[in-house]
Amino acid sequence: MRSVPPPFGMRASLAFVSFFLGLSSLSPAAGGWVGKSPPNILTPDSGRRSHVFYTGDPVKFQLPGKGLDRFEVRDYWGDVVDQGPADGSITINVKNPGWYKLYVTKHNQPPPKPKGDLDLLIEDSAKKPAASTFTDKDRQALPVKQEPNWEQIWGNIAGTTTFVIFRRDERFPELPHKDAFPGGGGTTDQVLRGVIVMGPQRHSVSADKPEESIKNLSVDISIDRALYLPFDPVRPRSLMAAFGGGTKNTEGVRRLVEHFKSDITYWEPRNEPNFGSTGAKFVENELKPFHETVKAVDPKLKVLGPGTVTIGPGSSGLLWIEDFLKAGGAQYLDAFSFHAYNCVNGDFWLARKAMDSLAALLKKYNIENIEKWQTEQGFFACVYGSYQPRLQGRWTMVEMMVFEQYGLPKEHNHLWYDRSHGFWNFPTWWENNDGGLNPAAPLMRVWAEELFGLKFARAYDFGSPGNQLYIGSHFTGADREIAAFMSAGSTDGRVELKVNNGTKLKIVSAFGVESEIPVQNGTAILPVPELPVYVKPAKGQSIEVVPTNWGPNLARRNGVTATSSGLPAHPVKAEIDNNISKIINGELENWYWTQKNEDQPWLSNVDTFPAWIDIQLPEPQQITRAVIYAAPPWQWQSSLLDYELQYEDGGKWVTLERVVEAPKTFRIYSPPTRTSVDSFYSDRWVFQHHLTKPVTTSKIRILVHECTWGGGATKDVTEAGGQTGPHQIMLREIELYGK
Repeated sequence: MRSVPPPFGMRASLAFVSFFLGLSSLSPAAGGWVGKSPPNILTPDSGRRSHVFYTGDPVKFQLPGKGLDRFEVRDYWGDVVDQGPADGSITINVKNPGWYKLYVTKHNQPPPKPKGDLDLLIEDSAKKPAASTFTDKDRQALPVKQEPNWEQIWGNIAGTTTFVIFRRDERFPELPHKDAFPGGGGTTDQVLRGVIVMGPQRHSVSADKPEESIKNLSVDISIDRALYLPFDPVRPRSLMAAFGGGTKNTEGVRRLVEHFKSDITYWEPRNEPNFGSTGAKFVENELKPFHETVKAVDPKLKVLGPGTVTIGPGSSGLLWIEDFLKAGGAQYLDAFSFHAYNCVNGDFWLARKAMDSLAALLKKYNIENIEKWQTEQGFFACVYGSYQPRLQGRWTMVEMMVFEQYGLPKEHNHLWYDRSHGFWNFPTWWENNDGGLNPAAPLMRVWAEELFGLKFARAYDFGSPGNQLYIGSHFTGADREIAAFMSAGSTDGRVELKVNNGTKLKIVSAFGVESEIPVQNGTAILPVPELPVYVKPAKGQSIEVVPTNWGPNLARRNGVTATSSGLPAHPVKAEIDNNISKIINGELENWYWTQKNEDQPWLSNVDTFPAWIDIQLPEPQQITRAVIYAAPPWQWQSSLLDYELQYEDGGKWVTLERVVEAPKTFRIYSPPTRTSVDSFYSDRWVFQHHLTKPVTTSKIRILVHECTWGGGATKDVTEAGGQTGPHQIMLREIELYGK
């Protein structure tokens, strides 16, 4: 493996790990990566690079092992789509484009579920060495609290992997054979990044080791030329490189820029300079001489920066950036770059707040039209001891949908890391140890396919509260157009479209499955889930969103009160303002923006379920709709799994609807990710109720039977060491409508 200079190694990475994960006073649960694999582990072999298939290909795997029992395949939603005996060679009966996980088991039966704290069975994550060179040998040598019974973790698993099916598309290069382009690699996978077209690589160079950087990077640049750069002139693909370790060695900088000036257009200086310097000092001591060096090589090259860890409001984000701009930093930039830690987190509100705040600051200094880049952001599929692929899928696409509307296309948006490469402190990779892909890869492939040759034209207006519930963009090109829609966190969203012509409307799912919806009397009802859905009008067709028109939010009227079962105090920190009125104040509180106690959403303080939350209206009102906002599940933030929406009628509670969201979480050991739990939980946190028959009442109740453990769907995720929190109800807002 190629060595990785800071910031792509330990030093700077630990800074943002602390920034991103060290936010909650709750420490991650005991547990984490399983520290030892069973003997004779099976590695399914498809003969293909990263197990990438195309539609129409037979999906075959060789299973080199003895005593095998069965195989099972689950799709992105956790549903079993094929199963059978695990012979030496298996052909899997799946045909649709998508993302899948393969499990292979042995004949022996799994032992009973272990008793006691799983912490005794899994390595203590606090004892892991914080180093980017953390190898299998290191991992196996880690101390544990006692010698674990490894069979209780492994069960009868023989091996797992993931595979994807892409659509065939002549506009994209077909994935080369797995042995093609030798010599590349390390933390990057330029071959897959190019074929997927997920966005630019943040090429790493060291000013102190220019010759080594030239040798290593030349291989990746040759791959970029072959597989990434030449294919879509409408959405130009440019290369960028970053001097993560700093630019004090100006001769090393000059040497590298001179060598790659014909290939790399954008150059970024030190990684996250907010750690260790003020904005003003960075301008004078580093950016100005860096700018002079780059422009002396070729004035047409572009300087990118400052690349702060966040664009949040604190001293590492907007405050630092303002100090940078006050000192004249903009005059040394051709494009503005930033990292997006705690600026998305699967939340449209948070992503829009971040981008609106950045736009306002740039406008204040008259650079609102500067080109923008996001140069470091990735999301978890491996959440330490828990594998949660749908979290990565949804969070990634929230970012893509929002950022395109702010002038930041995927060609300027760097998703990292490519590969699982030993730095287990921040596991945001989209390619696992065995080459199998996580969902960000196939989702970004379809995003690239649908947006090929198109540019963002406008955002759709869903009205109020529709703009909190949905996001939609219109993209246009020379000979076609598409629309992309996504819900904020509803798995069952729906949007009404006006269609000017035809009886059918073609749609494409986030994984590339094509279908049609009917058009009746010029109207189509579009299902909009928690991942994007693409609408492709035929020639002569056009669509427009019908904005929501539900009337005023009755929960915001004067005299409305909220009460709940349980104690009023915050269950974790008594000093946190936990006034239940937060759930009817019209605000979607999110602590990750300001990181202040007053911005924590309301959190219940109950010991048992069912628990209730009541909204009391000052007088009876007709209710036709209700919208319940929990929180995007992560760390403390929890969502609902099982509840009843009720209304009071003559002193009795009557259930209108019951919602049960399956956690789809189970204990299973996966060797490539070293995780002990798989969670296909949907990440659902927005719940819409559209009543077929209106009711008139002065009191609405949410009767909760079960909720998540913060960011974990079940306690198993907590015990596996996932990013979880208290087993308490968290609500950001309840809205009621009567129209």
